[in-house]
Amino acid sequence: MRSRFPITRLAVSILAFAALATLTACNNDDVTGANGALGRISVDAPDNATSGQNFNIQVTAEAIGVQNIDNGMVTVTVPAPLTIVGVQSDDPQTSATFNGNTVTWTLGTLDSNTQSVLTITVNGTTASQMTGLVVSAQMTGNGINAGDAVATDTFNLNP
Repeated sequence: MRSRFPITRLAVSILAFAALATLTACNNDDVTGANGALGRISVDAPDNATSGQNFNIQVTAEAIGVQNIDNGMVTVTVPAPLTIVGVQSDDPQTSATFNGNTVTWTLGTLDSNTQSVLTITVNGTTASQMTGLVVSAQMTGNGINAGDAVATDTFNLNP
């Protein structure tokens, strides 16, 4: 006698795993760590922006572990047709510069259980709606290698 139950259980398990993987892929922040230092990076762009008007993108770097993040640096890339108008950090101990569509944010030491926020003011011009534009941020530091802490957010630019 054959039973269909094991196949059904397998199918349900695969579907549950696929749903979990889909939810994880839609995240706009990332956590990584080494040697007791845990870092989180997140990006927050508006869902929709209007062509020709300035809008802000916020990037948050957090040290959520028991150790500081030393030599912290965040690189943010904004997509064309955006132009970076300015950058402003809430922490006077950090510095940010921009060149083209890339922002380099030097955190230095981010103390444990603290965060720092960078506001990037951008402007973009388009004659037709552009959907699925992606802003990406990557944090590095002692024990946090390139690619370990990456976050993205997606938005639309409307005429």
